[in-house]
Amino acid sequence: MSAMLLTINANAIELRGSHKANHVACKSCHTKGMKQAGTMEGCLSCHQSYEAVRALTEGKTDLEVNPHIDGHMGELDCTECHHIHKPSKAVCNECHGFDFVTP
Repeated sequence: MSAMLLTINANAIELRGSHKANHVACKSCHTKGMKQAGTMEGCLSCHQSYEAVRALTEGKTDLEVNPHIDGHMGELDCTECHHIHKPSKAVCNECHGFDFVTP
């Protein structure tokens, strides 16, 4: 019976985007256990630092503004905008109407 539960749980939530394409292990993001949401620590275990993310997105010409550089809210937790098991959303758009896709 526990094997059946494991199968159901493993298939219940699917990864999206580059995390799926790169076969990222669940525990890479869920650093505080599988019942807890992903953490900034998990994000930075692969993405190095906020400065590295800022540098990666700095040259993106398709961005109206770059929230990693221009953000007046400071360095937010990645999980404020980026979600893996559901669509991501830019926190910026709670006040602004920027036309960019949040992966």
